[in-house]
Amino acid sequence: MKVDEIVREASKLPEEQRASIASRLLHGLESPHHWVSDEEVAERVREAEEDPSTLITFDEFVSGIKRSGS
Repeated sequence: MKVDEIVREASKLPEEQRASIASRLLHGLESPHHWVSDEEVAERVREAEEDPSTLITFDEFVSGIKRSGS
């Protein structure tokens, strides 16, 4: 069965069952190697809004993640 077919069939289920499936799928994913609080995210958004030069590209982000994991 293809992903589109699974989604189409799952969308026919009641909301509670769809939420249960979503929860099971999410809990089955590998845990992230990092954690960031909502407060930290909000602070970073404020910083970026005040000074867009603080933003980095996705490639710079990935590069930094790879360096810190080495």
